Amino acid sequence: MDNKIIVITGSTRGIGFGLADSFLALGCTVVINGRQPQAVELAIAKLSSQYGVERILGYPCDVANFSQVQSLWDAAKSHFGRVDIWINNAGISHPRLNFWEQSPDLLETIIQTNILGVMYGSKVALAGMLGQGSGAVYNYGRIGKRWQALPQDGHLW
Repeated sequence: MDNKIIVITGSTRGIGFGLADSFLALGCTVVINGRQPQAVELAIAKLSSQYGVERILGYPCDVANFSQVQSLWDAAKSHFGRVDIWINNAGISHPRLNFWEQSPDLLETIIQTNILGVMYGSKVALAGMLGQGSGAVYNYGRIGKRWQALPQDGHLW
């Protein structure tokens, strides 16, 4: 894994941050991504205090916006010369309410981020990797047991 260039969407906290930390510990170079510039800066500060700044690049973007995802690829490629691994990790969840109580706007945002974001990331990364002649894309799924349509006792009433 030494010297691999890895882009991880949604890597300012949670599993994505843990992946970035682990890959840096293995000698990889990592591109940190999140929607909020302040969160990206904070993640870089935490990681660079342990690993230095040479192997870390931060780039804020919303994965639900195709042109921003393309810009993420372009920034990583411009800064490091290539991208070896792209991990689609960015995702959002819904509040802990019953599914039928979720707002339509929130559901649309979840679909845009968790599905279109993965599709956009995969499209951009695959096209770029075909152009450079190598690379790998990994998708981390976001739908799990929190997406329950029924209350825990299984009754609607």
